[in-house]
Amino acid sequence: MTRPSYLVVGAGPSGLGLAAELRTVADVTVVERIPVTGGAAGWSSRAVRRLTDELVADGVRFELGQTALRWDGRRLTVAGPGSFTCHTGDHLFFAGGLRPATLSDLGADGDRPAGVLPATVAEHLLHAGVKLWDRVVILGDGPWSKPVAAQARRLGSEVLAVPADGRRHRIVGDDRVRALRWYSDDEEREIPCDAVVLAADPRPNRNIEGALAASDSVTCHQPVAPQRFDQRVTAARDAVRQWITTQKVAT
Repeated sequence: MTRPSYLVVGAGPSGLGLAAELRTVADVTVVERIPVTGGAAGWSSRAVRRLTDELVADGVRFELGQTALRWDGRRLTVAGPGSFTCHTGDHLFFAGGLRPATLSDLGADGDRPAGVLPATVAEHLLHAGVKLWDRVVILGDGPWSKPVAAQARRLGSEVLAVPADGRRHRIVGDDRVRALRWYSDDEEREIPCDAVVLAADPRPNRNIEGALAASDSVTCHQPVAPQRFDQRVTAARDAVRQWITTQKVAT
């Protein structure tokens, strides 16, 4: 009997966990936008490198530095440096990770000037080790807030934390953010700043046309918790076992 072919988008802890379990019943291809595995856990993690090596040795195919664009139920179109490629699969497993709530998600008013950025982007920029802002507001207390605040403070920025607790927010500024204003029915406050980092309310990051929600040909695995690498791998493997049982896939 011909083995099925499954596609996994995302090579972070969840994607690697999905691939680790799927390889027992199918040929597996993992597509990842950045050129290394690990996602938020980072390639420098020994556990990431070890699991990646095990998967490669077991025949899992990695397409790194490739951005998944469109799924039509059988074919996944991906874009890489200078080329477009289609991968065929019997099912798509999406493990694209999480994103902070956007200004729109939070119902924030005002323009969208320079200096307002998601915490995931701020993390990458701060890794360069360069002071980026004089006074930054961290909006929300999602899993990115503490690392971003700590790194910005270490590089010399003044950091202010503002909860995304249901009060209304407005970005003040034209070409560049000048302040964050937050207010309720009986209180209003404006905090001068040159950056606002969005770090609230983790939400699934879904951006593939044709795979924005689960369907007969798409399974999404993007849990908010747990956060440790090994726990996320285990949770993904457990999810695949349950899926295999539900779908009655031959093992």
